[in-house]
Amino acid sequence: MLRSVASQCHSYGTKTLLNRSKSAMNRPLLYHSSAVSFKSHITQEPLKDGDFHTHSGKQPTQITELSNGVRVATHNSLGHFVSAGIYVDAGSKYESSENAGVSHMLDRMAFKSTEKYTTPQLIKELESLGGNVIAHSSREGIMYQASVFRHDLAKMIGIYGQMVQRPLFSDTELEETKETTRYELREISHKMDMIMSEVVHSIAFQENSLVNQTGPVVADATNILPIASNTLGNPLIVDEQSLEALSSKTLKDFHQTWYTPDRIVVAGVGMDHGRLVDLAEQAFGNMKIATPEIAAAQKKHTLSPRYTGGVRVWDTRILPPSPNPDDIPFTHVHLAFESMSMTDPDIYALATLTSLMGGGGSFSAGGPGKGMYTRLYTQVLNRCGWVDSCNMMNYTYADTGLLSIQAAVIPDRETHRIIVPVLAEQLVNMTRTIHNSELSRAKNQLKSNLLMSLESKIVELEDVGRQALSHNRRLDVLEMCKRIDMLTQQDLNRAARRVIFGEDITSPLDFGDPLAKHWQRSGAGEPTAIVYGPLVGAEDPLCELPELISKFGLGRKTASSSTSKSLFGSERRSWMSSAH
Repeated sequence: MLRSVASQCHSYGTKTLLNRSKSAMNRPLLYHSSAVSFKSHITQEPLKDGDFHTHSGKQPTQITELSNGVRVATHNSLGHFVSAGIYVDAGSKYESSENAGVSHMLDRMAFKSTEKYTTPQLIKELESLGGNVIAHSSREGIMYQASVFRHDLAKMIGIYGQMVQRPLFSDTELEETKETTRYELREISHKMDMIMSEVVHSIAFQENSLVNQTGPVVADATNILPIASNTLGNPLIVDEQSLEALSSKTLKDFHQTWYTPDRIVVAGVGMDHGRLVDLAEQAFGNMKIATPEIAAAQKKHTLSPRYTGGVRVWDTRILPPSPNPDDIPFTHVHLAFESMSMTDPDIYALATLTSLMGGGGSFSAGGPGKGMYTRLYTQVLNRCGWVDSCNMMNYTYADTGLLSIQAAVIPDRETHRIIVPVLAEQLVNMTRTIHNSELSRAKNQLKSNLLMSLESKIVELEDVGRQALSHNRRLDVLEMCKRIDMLTQQDLNRAARRVIFGEDITSPLDFGDPLAKHWQRSGAGEPTAIVYGPLVGAEDPLCELPELISKFGLGRKTASSSTSKSLFGSERRSWMSSAH
Protein backbone atom coordinates (compact mmCIF):
# COMPACT_ATOMS: atom_id res chain seq x y z
CA MET A 1 0.00 0.00 0.00
CA LEU A 2 2.95 2.24 0.51
CA ARG A 3 3.45 2.24 -3.21
CA SER A 4 -0.11 3.34 -3.58
CA VAL A 5 -0.48 6.68 -1.92
CA ALA A 6 2.70 8.43 -2.85
CA SER A 7 1.04 9.01 -6.15
CA GLN A 8 -2.26 10.11 -4.82
CA CYS A 9 -0.25 13.10 -3.70
CA HIS A 10 0.33 13.85 -7.35
CA SER A 11 2.29 10.91 -8.59
CA TYR A 12 1.58 8.11 -10.95
CA GLY A 13 2.95 4.68 -10.59
CA THR A 14 2.29 1.07 -10.23
CA LYS A 15 0.25 0.81 -7.16
CA THR A 16 0.34 -0.14 -3.52
CA LEU A 17 -1.10 2.59 -1.39
CA LEU A 18 1.85 4.98 -0.98
CA ASN A 19 2.07 5.09 -4.75
CA ARG A 20 -1.46 4.74 -6.02
CA SER A 21 -1.72 5.81 -9.61
CA LYS A 22 -3.67 9.00 -10.16
CA SER A 23 -4.73 7.78 -13.59
CA ALA A 24 -4.97 4.08 -12.87
CA MET A 25 -1.75 3.49 -14.75
CA ASN A 26 -2.37 6.10 -17.38
CA ARG A 27 -4.50 3.95 -19.61
CA PRO A 28 -8.29 3.87 -20.12
CA LEU A 29 -9.89 0.87 -18.42
CA LEU A 30 -12.21 -1.68 -19.96
CA TYR A 31 -15.96 -1.73 -19.13
CA HIS A 32 -15.56 -1.69 -17.74
CA SER A 33 -12.82 -29.65 -1.64
CA SER A 34 -10.22 -32.00 -2.11
CA ALA A 35 -7.40 -33.48 -0.13
CA VAL A 36 -5.01 -30.67 -1.00
CA SER A 37 -2.35 -29.52 1.40
CA PHE A 38 -2.43 -25.78 2.14
CA LYS A 39 0.15 -23.46 3.64
CA SER A 40 -1.55 -20.66 5.55
CA HIS A 41 -0.38 -17.72 7.58
CA ILE A 42 -1.66 -14.46 8.99
CA THR A 43 0.43 -11.55 7.84
CA GLN A 44 0.50 -9.71 11.16
CA GLU A 45 -1.28 -9.22 14.45
CA PRO A 46 -3.92 -6.49 14.39
CA LEU A 47 -2.60 -3.22 15.75
CA LYS A 48 -4.23 -1.60 18.74
CA ASP A 49 -4.24 2.10 18.03
CA GLY A 50 -7.05 4.38 19.10
CA ASP A 51 -5.92 7.30 16.95
CA PHE A 52 -7.28 5.88 13.71
CA HIS A 53 -10.61 4.21 13.21
CA THR A 54 -10.76 1.92 10.22
CA HIS A 55 -11.68 -1.72 9.87
CA SER A 56 -8.39 -2.59 8.17
CA GLY A 57 -6.52 -2.67 11.44
CA LYS A 58 -9.10 -4.77 13.26
CA GLN A 59 -8.97 -7.85 11.05
CA PRO A 60 -5.69 -9.44 9.96
CA THR A 61 -5.05 -10.18 6.31
CA GLN A 62 -4.72 -13.91 5.74
CA ILE A 63 -2.74 -15.61 2.98
CA THR A 64 -2.97 -19.25 1.94
CA GLU A 65 -0.88 -20.94 -0.73
CA LEU A 66 -2.46 -23.75 -2.73
CA SER A 67 -0.45 -26.84 -3.59
CA ASN A 68 0.36 -25.53 -7.08
CA GLY A 69 1.61 -22.14 -5.86
CA VAL A 70 -1.48 -19.95 -6.34
CA ARG A 71 -1.84 -17.65 -3.34
CA VAL A 72 -5.17 -16.63 -1.81
CA ALA A 73 -5.22 -13.40 0.24
CA THR A 74 -8.26 -12.00 2.04
CA HIS A 75 -9.27 -9.25 4.40
CA ASN A 76 -12.70 -9.62 5.95
CA SER A 77 -15.07 -6.68 6.33
CA LEU A 78 -18.79 -6.03 6.54
CA GLY A 79 -21.04 -5.03 3.67
CA HIS A 80 -23.51 -6.29 1.08
CA PHE A 81 -20.85 -6.30 -1.64
CA VAL A 82 -17.60 -8.21 -1.80
CA SER A 83 -14.59 -7.41 -3.94
CA ALA A 84 -12.44 -10.09 -5.56
CA GLY A 85 -9.55 -9.91 -7.98
CA ILE A 86 -6.80 -11.81 -9.73
CA TYR A 87 -3.27 -10.35 -9.79
CA VAL A 88 -0.67 -11.71 -12.20
CA ASP A 89 3.05 -10.95 -12.19
CA ALA A 90 3.09 -10.26 -15.94
CA GLY A 91 3.43 -6.57 -16.84
CA SER A 92 4.98 -4.61 -19.66
CA LYS A 93 8.44 -4.79 -18.08
CA TYR A 94 8.59 -8.41 -19.27
CA GLU A 95 8.00 -7.46 -22.90
CA SER A 96 10.67 -7.47 -25.59
CA SER A 97 10.95 -5.92 -29.03
CA GLU A 98 9.30 -9.05 -30.46
CA ASN A 99 6.09 -8.69 -28.41
CA ALA A 100 5.98 -4.99 -27.56
CA GLY A 101 2.50 -3.92 -26.52
CA VAL A 102 1.26 -7.42 -25.71
CA SER A 103 0.24 -6.56 -22.13
CA HIS A 104 -1.87 -3.68 -23.45
CA MET A 105 -3.70 -6.07 -25.74
CA LEU A 106 -4.13 -8.67 -22.99
CA ASP A 107 -6.17 -6.28 -20.88
CA ARG A 108 -8.10 -5.14 -23.96
CA MET A 109 -9.01 -8.77 -24.71
CA ALA A 110 -9.81 -9.77 -21.14
CA PHE A 111 -13.53 -9.98 -21.85
CA LYS A 112 -13.32 -11.92 -25.10
CA SER A 113 -14.10 -15.58 -25.85
CA THR A 114 -12.88 -18.38 -23.61
CA GLU A 115 -13.18 -22.16 -23.85
CA LYS A 116 -16.52 -22.01 -22.02
CA TYR A 117 -17.97 -18.67 -23.12
CA THR A 118 -18.32 -16.77 -26.36
CA THR A 119 -17.84 -13.02 -26.00
CA PRO A 120 -21.61 -12.26 -25.90
CA GLN A 121 -22.12 -15.04 -23.36
CA LEU A 122 -19.30 -13.75 -21.17
CA ILE A 123 -20.62 -10.19 -21.29
CA LYS A 124 -24.12 -11.42 -20.45
CA GLU A 125 -22.81 -13.39 -17.46
CA LEU A 126 -20.92 -10.35 -16.17
CA GLU A 127 -23.88 -8.03 -16.68
CA SER A 128 -26.12 -10.40 -14.74
CA LEU A 129 -23.91 -9.89 -11.69
CA GLY A 130 -24.83 -6.22 -11.53
CA GLY A 131 -21.38 -5.28 -10.26
CA ASN A 132 -18.30 -3.52 -11.57
CA VAL A 133 -15.62 -5.52 -13.40
CA ILE A 134 -12.36 -4.22 -14.86
CA ALA A 135 -9.14 -5.54 -16.32
CA HIS A 136 -6.00 -3.46 -16.30
CA SER A 137 -2.30 -3.88 -17.00
CA SER A 138 0.63 -1.98 -15.52
CA ARG A 139 4.40 -2.13 -15.76
CA GLU A 140 4.68 -4.84 -13.12
CA GLY A 141 1.45 -6.80 -13.42
CA ILE A 142 -1.97 -7.43 -14.86
CA MET A 143 -5.06 -7.38 -12.68
CA TYR A 144 -8.71 -8.37 -12.94
CA GLN A 145 -11.02 -6.82 -10.33
CA ALA A 146 -14.72 -6.97 -9.54
CA SER A 147 -17.22 -5.87 -6.90
CA VAL A 148 -20.31 -8.09 -6.76
CA PHE A 149 -23.06 -9.13 -4.38
CA ARG A 150 -21.91 -11.58 -1.74
CA HIS A 151 -24.06 -14.40 -3.18
CA ASP A 152 -22.41 -13.97 -6.61
CA LEU A 153 -18.84 -14.51 -5.40
CA ALA A 154 -18.66 -18.15 -6.53
CA LYS A 155 -19.91 -17.25 -9.99
CA MET A 156 -17.37 -14.43 -10.32
CA ILE A 157 -14.43 -16.62 -9.30
CA GLY A 158 -15.58 -19.23 -11.83
CA ILE A 159 -15.62 -16.58 -14.56
CA TYR A 160 -12.14 -15.46 -13.50
CA GLY A 161 -10.98 -19.05 -13.94
CA GLN A 162 -12.05 -18.91 -17.59
CA MET A 163 -10.74 -15.39 -18.29
CA VAL A 164 -7.33 -15.98 -16.74
CA GLN A 165 -6.66 -19.59 -17.70
CA ARG A 166 -8.56 -20.31 -20.90
CA PRO A 167 -8.81 -17.30 -23.24
CA LEU A 168 -8.98 -18.17 -26.94
CA PHE A 169 -7.33 -15.06 -28.45
CA SER A 170 -9.03 -15.68 -31.78
CA ASP A 171 -7.73 -13.89 -34.88
CA THR A 172 -11.12 -12.31 -35.56
CA GLU A 173 -11.49 -10.85 -32.09
CA LEU A 174 -7.89 -9.67 -32.10
CA GLU A 175 -8.51 -7.71 -35.30
CA GLU A 176 -11.65 -6.19 -33.80
CA THR A 177 -9.69 -5.18 -30.71
CA LYS A 178 -6.93 -3.69 -32.85
CA GLU A 179 -9.46 -1.49 -34.60
CA THR A 180 -10.81 -0.07 -31.34
CA THR A 181 -7.24 0.36 -30.09
CA ARG A 182 -6.34 2.42 -33.16
CA TYR A 183 -9.17 4.77 -32.29
CA GLU A 184 -7.94 4.96 -28.68
CA LEU A 185 -4.43 5.78 -29.86
CA ARG A 186 -5.75 8.70 -31.91
CA GLU A 187 -7.55 9.98 -28.82
CA ILE A 188 -4.54 9.47 -26.56
CA SER A 189 -2.29 11.41 -28.95
CA HIS A 190 -3.87 14.62 -27.61
CA LYS A 191 -3.68 13.66 -23.91
CA MET A 192 -0.28 14.97 -22.95
CA ASP A 193 -0.39 13.72 -19.34
CA MET A 194 -0.61 10.15 -20.63
CA ILE A 195 1.96 10.57 -23.39
CA MET A 196 4.56 12.31 -21.26
CA SER A 197 4.38 9.66 -18.55
CA GLU A 198 5.32 7.06 -21.17
CA VAL A 199 8.05 9.23 -22.68
CA VAL A 200 9.63 9.96 -19.29
CA HIS A 201 9.86 6.23 -18.53
CA SER A 202 11.24 5.38 -21.98
CA ILE A 203 14.00 7.99 -21.75
CA ALA A 204 14.79 7.14 -18.12
CA PHE A 205 15.17 3.43 -18.92
CA GLN A 206 16.62 3.37 -22.42
CA GLU A 207 17.93 0.32 -24.22
CA ASN A 208 21.56 -0.28 -23.28
CA SER A 209 22.75 0.13 -26.88
CA LEU A 210 21.48 3.74 -26.93
CA VAL A 211 23.03 4.99 -23.71
CA ASN A 212 26.33 6.20 -25.14
CA GLN A 213 25.00 7.31 -28.52
CA THR A 214 25.26 11.00 -29.28
CA GLY A 215 22.91 12.92 -31.50
CA PRO A 216 20.93 16.14 -31.73
CA VAL A 217 19.14 17.06 -28.53
CA VAL A 218 16.34 18.79 -30.44
CA ALA A 219 14.11 16.84 -32.82
CA ASP A 220 10.70 17.32 -34.39
CA ALA A 221 7.79 15.65 -32.63
CA THR A 222 6.24 13.80 -35.56
CA ASN A 223 6.93 10.42 -33.98
CA ILE A 224 8.24 10.42 -30.42
CA LEU A 225 7.22 6.82 -29.67
CA PRO A 226 8.41 4.12 -29.67
CA ILE A 227 11.75 4.72 -27.97
CA ALA A 228 14.01 1.69 -27.62
CA SER A 229 13.91 1.02 -23.88
CA ASN A 230 14.44 -1.62 -21.22
CA THR A 231 12.08 -3.16 -18.62
CA LEU A 232 10.32 -0.27 -16.85
CA GLY A 233 10.83 1.89 -19.92
CA ASN A 234 8.60 -0.36 -22.00
CA PRO A 235 5.47 1.70 -22.66
CA LEU A 236 2.06 0.82 -21.28
CA ILE A 237 0.44 2.06 -24.47
CA VAL A 238 1.09 0.07 -27.62
CA ASP A 239 2.32 2.13 -30.56
CA GLU A 240 0.82 1.72 -34.04
CA GLN A 241 3.78 -0.18 -35.48
CA SER A 242 3.83 -2.70 -32.62
CA LEU A 243 0.05 -3.01 -32.76
CA GLU A 244 0.14 -4.16 -36.38
CA ALA A 245 2.85 -6.73 -35.57
CA LEU A 246 0.90 -8.39 -32.74
CA SER A 247 -0.69 -11.73 -33.57
CA SER A 248 -2.83 -14.29 -31.79
CA LYS A 249 0.29 -16.43 -31.38
CA THR A 250 2.12 -13.54 -29.69
CA LEU A 251 -0.64 -13.24 -27.09
CA LYS A 252 -0.81 -17.00 -26.52
CA ASP A 253 2.98 -17.28 -26.09
CA PHE A 254 3.11 -14.41 -23.57
CA HIS A 255 0.13 -15.82 -21.70
CA GLN A 256 1.64 -19.31 -21.56
CA THR A 257 4.98 -17.98 -20.33
CA TRP A 258 3.83 -15.64 -17.58
CA TYR A 259 0.43 -16.91 -16.40
CA THR A 260 1.76 -19.65 -14.13
CA PRO A 261 0.40 -20.52 -10.65
CA ASP A 262 3.39 -19.19 -8.72
CA ARG A 263 2.81 -15.75 -10.30
CA ILE A 264 -0.92 -15.50 -9.46
CA VAL A 265 -2.73 -14.13 -6.40
CA VAL A 266 -6.47 -14.51 -5.83
CA ALA A 267 -7.45 -11.68 -3.48
CA GLY A 268 -10.69 -10.76 -1.77
CA VAL A 269 -12.18 -8.23 0.62
CA GLY A 270 -15.40 -8.79 2.52
CA MET A 271 -15.60 -12.58 2.65
CA ASP A 272 -14.54 -15.46 4.89
CA HIS A 273 -11.01 -16.59 4.07
CA GLY A 274 -11.86 -20.27 3.97
CA ARG A 275 -14.63 -19.67 1.46
CA LEU A 276 -12.36 -17.89 -1.00
CA VAL A 277 -9.72 -20.61 -0.57
CA ASP A 278 -12.32 -23.24 -1.51
CA LEU A 279 -13.46 -21.25 -4.54
CA ALA A 280 -9.89 -20.58 -5.66
CA GLU A 281 -9.11 -24.28 -5.36
CA GLN A 282 -12.06 -25.10 -7.60
CA ALA A 283 -11.16 -22.50 -10.23
CA PHE A 284 -7.35 -22.51 -10.12
CA GLY A 285 -6.30 -25.64 -8.23
CA ASN A 286 -5.78 -27.60 -11.44
CA MET A 287 -3.41 -25.07 -13.04
CA LYS A 288 -0.19 -26.83 -13.98
CA ILE A 289 3.05 -25.51 -12.58
CA ALA A 290 5.59 -24.04 -14.96
CA THR A 291 7.51 -26.59 -17.01
CA PRO A 292 11.33 -26.36 -17.07
CA GLU A 293 11.10 -24.73 -20.50
CA ILE A 294 8.66 -22.08 -19.30
CA ALA A 295 10.69 -21.47 -16.13
CA ALA A 296 13.78 -20.97 -18.30
CA ALA A 297 11.92 -18.49 -20.52
CA GLN A 298 10.76 -16.55 -17.46
CA LYS A 299 14.30 -16.37 -16.13
CA LYS A 300 15.65 -15.23 -19.49
CA HIS A 301 13.20 -12.34 -19.75
CA THR A 302 13.25 -11.29 -16.08
CA LEU A 303 15.80 -8.50 -16.31
CA SER A 304 16.84 -6.00 -13.68
CA PRO A 305 15.81 -2.44 -14.60
CA ARG A 306 18.68 -0.21 -15.65
CA TYR A 307 18.19 3.51 -15.24
CA THR A 308 19.99 5.53 -17.91
CA GLY A 309 18.53 9.02 -17.87
CA GLY A 310 18.82 11.27 -20.88
CA VAL A 311 17.85 14.58 -22.43
CA ARG A 312 15.33 15.10 -25.24
CA VAL A 313 13.66 18.20 -26.67
CA TRP A 314 10.78 17.74 -29.12
CA ASP A 315 9.64 20.71 -31.20
CA THR A 316 5.91 20.45 -31.91
CA ARG A 317 5.61 23.33 -34.39
CA ILE A 318 5.52 20.85 -37.27
CA LEU A 319 2.49 19.01 -35.85
CA PRO A 320 -1.06 19.74 -37.07
CA PRO A 321 -3.24 21.64 -34.59
CA SER A 322 -5.54 19.78 -32.25
CA PRO A 323 -9.01 19.09 -33.69
CA ASN A 324 -10.42 20.71 -30.54
CA PRO A 325 -10.26 24.49 -31.06
CA ASP A 326 -10.39 25.02 -27.29
CA ASP A 327 -7.11 23.14 -26.75
CA ILE A 328 -4.31 25.51 -25.82
CA PRO A 329 -0.79 24.41 -26.82
CA PHE A 330 1.61 24.33 -23.89
CA THR A 331 5.28 23.56 -23.52
CA HIS A 332 5.73 20.57 -21.22
CA VAL A 333 8.93 20.29 -19.17
CA HIS A 334 9.82 17.21 -17.10
CA LEU A 335 12.83 16.66 -14.84
CA ALA A 336 13.11 13.15 -13.39
CA PHE A 337 15.58 11.19 -11.27
CA GLU A 338 16.03 7.58 -10.23
CA SER A 339 14.52 7.08 -6.78
CA MET A 340 13.98 4.45 -4.08
CA SER A 341 12.42 1.06 -4.57
CA MET A 342 9.35 0.10 -2.59
CA THR A 343 11.33 -1.83 0.04
CA ASP A 344 13.73 0.98 0.97
CA PRO A 345 12.84 2.51 4.37
CA ASP A 346 13.22 6.00 2.91
CA ILE A 347 10.19 5.38 0.68
CA TYR A 348 8.08 6.82 3.52
CA ALA A 349 10.20 9.98 3.55
CA LEU A 350 9.96 10.25 -0.23
CA ALA A 351 6.18 9.81 -0.16
CA THR A 352 5.90 12.52 2.50
CA LEU A 353 8.17 14.77 0.46
CA THR A 354 5.95 14.24 -2.59
CA SER A 355 2.95 15.18 -0.44
CA LEU A 356 4.76 18.30 0.77
CA MET A 357 5.57 19.40 -2.79
CA GLY A 358 2.13 18.53 -4.16
CA GLY A 359 1.04 20.69 -7.05
CA GLY A 360 -1.86 20.80 -9.45
CA GLY A 361 -3.41 23.03 -12.10
CA SER A 362 -3.65 26.80 -12.33
CA PHE A 363 -7.37 26.47 -11.59
CA SER A 364 -8.75 24.09 -8.99
CA ALA A 365 -12.20 24.12 -7.41
CA GLY A 366 -10.87 22.80 -4.14
CA GLY A 367 -9.47 24.02 -0.87
CA PRO A 368 -6.54 23.18 1.40
CA GLY A 369 -7.52 19.51 1.38
CA LYS A 370 -6.61 19.40 -2.29
CA GLY A 371 -3.09 20.61 -1.63
CA MET A 372 -3.48 24.36 -2.05
CA TYR A 373 -0.82 24.91 0.62
CA THR A 374 1.77 22.62 -0.96
CA ARG A 375 4.99 24.17 -2.17
CA LEU A 376 4.29 23.87 -5.88
CA TYR A 377 1.04 25.76 -5.38
CA THR A 378 2.32 28.48 -3.08
CA GLN A 379 5.74 28.97 -4.68
CA VAL A 380 5.09 28.25 -8.37
CA LEU A 381 1.43 28.27 -9.44
CA ASN A 382 0.43 31.21 -7.24
CA ARG A 383 3.43 33.30 -8.30
CA CYS A 384 3.82 32.43 -11.97
CA GLY A 385 0.65 33.12 -13.91
CA TRP A 386 2.21 31.67 -17.06
CA VAL A 387 2.43 28.17 -15.51
CA ASP A 388 -0.71 26.17 -16.32
CA SER A 389 0.14 23.14 -14.17
CA CYS A 390 2.99 21.95 -11.98
CA ASN A 391 3.16 18.59 -10.22
CA MET A 392 5.55 16.26 -8.51
CA MET A 393 5.15 12.59 -9.37
CA ASN A 394 6.53 9.52 -7.63
CA TYR A 395 6.60 6.20 -9.47
CA THR A 396 7.71 3.35 -7.20
CA TYR A 397 8.56 -0.17 -8.34
CA ALA A 398 9.99 -3.37 -6.87
CA ASP A 399 13.63 -2.65 -7.78
CA THR A 400 13.83 1.09 -8.28
CA GLY A 401 11.71 4.19 -8.80
CA LEU A 402 11.37 7.51 -10.58
CA LEU A 403 10.75 10.95 -9.05
CA SER A 404 9.57 13.59 -11.51
CA ILE A 405 8.66 17.25 -11.41
CA GLN A 406 6.74 18.59 -14.38
CA ALA A 407 5.26 21.83 -15.59
CA ALA A 408 3.18 23.04 -18.52
CA VAL A 409 3.81 26.66 -19.49
CA ILE A 410 2.62 29.14 -22.09
CA PRO A 411 5.09 29.01 -25.03
CA ASP A 412 7.23 32.13 -24.99
CA ARG A 413 10.96 32.86 -25.06
CA GLU A 414 10.86 34.35 -21.56
CA THR A 415 8.84 31.52 -20.00
CA HIS A 416 11.18 29.02 -21.68
CA ARG A 417 14.15 30.86 -20.19
CA ILE A 418 12.72 30.83 -16.67
CA ILE A 419 10.93 27.51 -16.21
CA VAL A 420 13.99 25.28 -15.71
CA PRO A 421 15.43 27.57 -12.98
CA VAL A 422 12.00 27.61 -11.31
CA LEU A 423 11.80 23.81 -11.23
CA ALA A 424 15.46 23.41 -10.30
CA GLU A 425 15.08 25.71 -7.31
CA GLN A 426 12.14 23.67 -6.05
CA LEU A 427 14.17 20.47 -6.35
CA VAL A 428 17.23 21.88 -4.59
CA ASN A 429 15.11 23.40 -1.82
CA MET A 430 13.84 19.93 -0.92
CA THR A 431 17.33 19.28 0.45
CA ARG A 432 17.20 22.40 2.64
CA THR A 433 15.00 23.76 5.44
CA ILE A 434 11.59 22.20 5.85
CA HIS A 435 9.42 24.01 8.38
CA ASN A 436 7.60 22.05 11.07
CA SER A 437 4.22 23.34 9.90
CA GLU A 438 4.63 22.14 6.32
CA LEU A 439 6.10 18.82 7.47
CA SER A 440 3.11 18.26 9.75
CA ARG A 441 0.70 19.23 6.97
CA ALA A 442 2.38 16.86 4.49
CA LYS A 443 2.23 13.97 6.97
CA ASN A 444 -1.44 14.57 7.69
CA GLN A 445 -2.26 14.84 3.99
CA LEU A 446 -0.49 11.57 3.25
CA LYS A 447 -2.11 9.72 6.16
CA SER A 448 -5.56 11.01 5.27
CA ASN A 449 -5.08 9.86 1.67
CA LEU A 450 -4.08 6.43 2.92
CA LEU A 451 -7.00 6.07 5.29
CA MET A 452 -9.66 7.57 3.06
CA SER A 453 -8.56 5.44 0.11
CA LEU A 454 -9.14 2.31 2.14
CA GLU A 455 -12.75 3.28 2.71
CA SER A 456 -13.23 1.89 -0.79
CA LYS A 457 -13.31 -1.91 -0.93
CA ILE A 458 -11.94 -1.97 -4.46
CA VAL A 459 -8.92 0.09 -3.40
CA GLU A 460 -8.37 -2.16 -0.39
CA LEU A 461 -8.67 -5.18 -2.66
CA GLU A 462 -5.93 -3.87 -4.91
CA ASP A 463 -3.75 -3.17 -1.89
CA VAL A 464 -4.24 -6.72 -0.58
CA GLY A 465 -3.56 -8.27 -3.98
CA ARG A 466 -0.50 -6.23 -4.86
CA GLN A 467 1.16 -6.59 -1.46
CA ALA A 468 0.55 -10.33 -1.47
CA LEU A 469 1.97 -10.59 -4.98
CA SER A 470 5.05 -8.50 -4.18
CA HIS A 471 5.80 -9.42 -0.55
CA ASN A 472 3.61 -12.41 0.31
CA ARG A 473 2.25 -10.36 3.23
CA ARG A 474 0.31 -7.19 3.86
CA LEU A 475 1.61 -4.27 5.90
CA ASP A 476 -1.25 -2.68 7.80
CA VAL A 477 -2.18 0.94 7.18
CA LEU A 478 -1.88 1.78 10.88
CA GLU A 479 1.74 0.64 10.82
CA MET A 480 2.32 2.84 7.78
CA CYS A 481 0.85 5.83 9.59
CA LYS A 482 3.15 5.18 12.57
CA ARG A 483 6.16 5.11 10.25
CA ILE A 484 5.09 8.38 8.66
CA ASP A 485 4.73 9.98 12.11
CA MET A 486 8.31 8.96 12.98
CA LEU A 487 9.81 11.00 10.12
CA THR A 488 11.83 14.16 10.72
CA GLN A 489 13.02 17.00 8.52
CA GLN A 490 16.40 15.28 8.31
CA ASP A 491 14.78 12.15 6.88
CA LEU A 492 13.11 14.13 4.10
CA ASN A 493 16.31 16.07 3.36
CA ARG A 494 18.29 12.83 3.17
CA ALA A 495 15.80 11.25 0.79
CA ALA A 496 15.93 14.35 -1.41
CA ARG A 497 19.74 14.34 -1.52
CA ARG A 498 19.78 10.66 -2.45
CA VAL A 499 17.50 11.35 -5.39
CA ILE A 500 18.29 14.87 -6.62
CA PHE A 501 22.06 14.85 -6.08
CA GLY A 502 22.61 11.10 -6.41
CA GLU A 503 24.28 10.83 -3.00
CA ASP A 504 24.85 7.27 -1.80
CA ILE A 505 23.48 7.54 1.72
CA THR A 506 22.12 4.49 3.49
CA SER A 507 18.92 5.19 5.36
CA PRO A 508 19.28 4.72 9.15
CA LEU A 509 15.61 3.73 9.27
CA ASP A 510 14.46 0.12 9.20
CA PHE A 511 11.32 0.15 11.38
CA GLY A 512 12.21 -3.37 12.52
CA ASP A 513 10.88 -4.65 9.19
CA PRO A 514 12.50 -7.96 8.08
CA LEU A 515 11.55 -7.20 4.46
CA ALA A 516 13.26 -3.80 4.42
CA LYS A 517 15.88 -3.78 1.69
CA HIS A 518 18.06 -0.77 1.04
CA TRP A 519 17.83 0.42 -2.54
CA GLN A 520 20.86 0.12 -4.80
CA ARG A 521 20.66 2.56 -7.70
CA SER A 522 20.76 0.92 -11.10
CA GLY A 523 22.17 3.92 -12.98
CA ALA A 524 24.78 6.63 -12.72
CA GLY A 525 22.49 9.18 -11.09
CA GLU A 526 22.03 11.37 -14.15
CA PRO A 527 18.75 13.25 -14.55
CA THR A 528 16.10 12.64 -17.18
CA ALA A 529 15.07 15.91 -18.82
CA ILE A 530 12.31 16.22 -21.41
CA VAL A 531 10.74 19.13 -23.25
CA TYR A 532 7.72 18.76 -25.52
CA GLY A 533 6.19 21.84 -27.09
CA PRO A 534 6.50 24.60 -29.70
CA LEU A 535 9.98 26.09 -29.53
CA VAL A 536 10.44 29.81 -30.14
CA GLY A 537 13.01 29.80 -32.93
CA ALA A 538 16.41 28.16 -33.21
CA GLU A 539 17.75 30.12 -30.24
CA ASP A 540 15.04 28.95 -27.85
CA PRO A 541 16.52 28.80 -24.32
CA LEU A 542 15.24 25.24 -23.89
CA CYS A 543 17.62 24.11 -26.64
CA GLU A 544 20.32 24.56 -24.00
CA LEU A 545 18.71 22.04 -21.65
CA PRO A 546 21.91 20.00 -20.95
CA GLU A 547 23.78 23.17 -19.99
CA LEU A 548 20.92 24.31 -17.75
CA ILE A 549 20.92 21.01 -15.89
CA SER A 550 24.67 21.24 -15.33
CA LYS A 551 24.43 24.88 -14.24
CA PHE A 552 21.94 24.13 -11.50
CA GLY A 553 23.76 21.13 -10.06
CA LEU A 554 21.12 18.50 -10.80
CA GLY A 555 22.21 14.89 -10.88
CA ARG A 556 25.15 12.97 -9.51
CA LYS A 557 28.00 14.48 -11.56
CA THR A 558 27.09 18.13 -11.16
CA ALA A 559 25.84 18.04 -7.58
CA SER A 560 29.29 18.71 -6.16
CA SER A 561 29.29 22.13 -7.81
CA SER A 562 26.22 23.32 -5.87
CA THR A 563 26.78 25.37 -2.73
CA SER A 564 24.75 26.35 0.29
CA LYS A 565 24.02 29.70 -1.42
CA SER A 566 21.01 30.13 -3.69
CA LEU A 567 21.76 28.71 -7.12
CA PHE A 568 19.85 31.53 -8.75
CA GLY A 569 21.20 34.70 -7.20
CA SER A 570 19.50 37.79 -8.62
CA GLU A 571 17.31 35.68 -10.92
CA ARG A 572 15.13 34.73 -7.97
CA ARG A 573 13.15 37.97 -8.13
CA SER A 574 12.86 38.05 -11.93
CA TRP A 575 11.12 34.71 -12.32
CA MET A 576 8.45 35.69 -9.80
CA SER A 577 7.72 39.01 -11.44
CA SER A 578 8.34 38.54 -15.17
CA ALA A 579 6.63 36.72 -18.00
CA HIS A 580 3.10 37.54 -16.83
